[in-house]
Amino acid sequence: MKGQYPEVINNHSFSLNIIKYNNPIEEIDELANFIIKQGYIPIVWRKASGLMLKHLSNYFPLFDNIDIGYLNEPIEIIKFIIKRPQNRVAYILEDFHHYIGEKETLNESVGEIRSLLKELSRNLNDRNDKVYLFVPNFYELPPELINFFYKSSKILTKNTENNYLYKYGQLLTDSDYLSRIKPLIGGDILIQRMIQVLTQMESNNPLLIGHPGVGKTALVEGLAKMVFVKNVSFQLKDKIIYSLSLNRLIAGTKYRGDFEIRIEGLMEEVLQNKEKIIIFIDEIHTLLDAGASEGAIGAADILKPLLARGEFPCIGATTFEGAEYFFKDSALSRRFKKIIVNPPNIEESIKILRGIAPCFEKHHNIKIEDGALESAVILSEKYINKECLPGKAISILDSAAAYCGMHGMKKLTTADIRREINLNIADIF
Repeated sequence: MKGQYPEVINNHSFSLNIIKYNNPIEEIDELANFIIKQGYIPIVWRKASGLMLKHLSNYFPLFDNIDIGYLNEPIEIIKFIIKRPQNRVAYILEDFHHYIGEKETLNESVGEIRSLLKELSRNLNDRNDKVYLFVPNFYELPPELINFFYKSSKILTKNTENNYLYKYGQLLTDSDYLSRIKPLIGGDILIQRMIQVLTQMESNNPLLIGHPGVGKTALVEGLAKMVFVKNVSFQLKDKIIYSLSLNRLIAGTKYRGDFEIRIEGLMEEVLQNKEKIIIFIDEIHTLLDAGASEGAIGAADILKPLLARGEFPCIGATTFEGAEYFFKDSALSRRFKKIIVNPPNIEESIKILRGIAPCFEKHHNIKIEDGALESAVILSEKYINKECLPGKAISILDSAAAYCGMHGMKKLTTADIRREINLNIADIF
């Protein structure tokens, strides 16, 4: 049925999957789009036509020096995938259940296919390509193959009414999203610390604590980039990271029980995908009050048991004031490990602005002088006391660039930064 998640049967890796469909024409497109968003190239196999690219150009090195007609046979395509590792390729084998057989099917032909699938599962564990068997919803795997595929789960697509993560969150490990964010300059040590905490056996939820503007969200986005390109330890290589908006989750919950329905649906969705999802919650201290009212259960009360059992992989971020409030709930706070995010110094902030300046130049169609970058840092640190670097310097730079672009100026200078600083000082007082 359109709008339902394709069902996935998974095991310990994220490489050999079985996807069940109701509407093959629409859902194979949904699956291909999902694969593309994970940064993989979808390649469809059909008995009648063999291999073909989906949603991409007609040329791919996979097809070099291959007799394509030879790969129409199910046994040969499995042998080919086993022998030819590919980088970030995802094969969709359509209606492959015909060649695996039903639970009761026992004959020589299905026996060879099943043996090859077991070998394929073992091979894919240490590789960077994936295989999806695309089969009807009624199909059940033979018992001997179940442990070689994912256990029942769901792929997160946009076309579902009950996809709470899509409704109330943002997929950070998304190629489109990552292409739009500014590069992270510095922060490598803190990202490595996050990775270390996330891979711990216990207390494996990082809590980023720092003043507004120090770059807590940017650090999580930097982690998302590393996860997306698999530049992380093996425990995180196949994860996806969602940023959850508590404001969107609460918005529109007028009646008692509305919020509980949403939060419980969200938790169920995370539980079904807990082996591959990490949730990022900014301003996590607001979780203590989220949805709580007289006679109602708040988000924290629902979340605590899941955190205690390690079933809600989570990264939190908050301010020092928010952390004080958050740590009043000892049952919740002890599930997190604190990571302090200090503001960068002047030199580090200038380096950060130099790294992200091309993004502003492209957006505002303007050239930014290096002296303007230095002035944005030095003057914002001197005159804007209630905010922190690098956030306040970035804000000044963006505002000054917008002013210059609005007035048809082609270059942003120190004088433009000074003008913007004066306007900000006037706003403060």
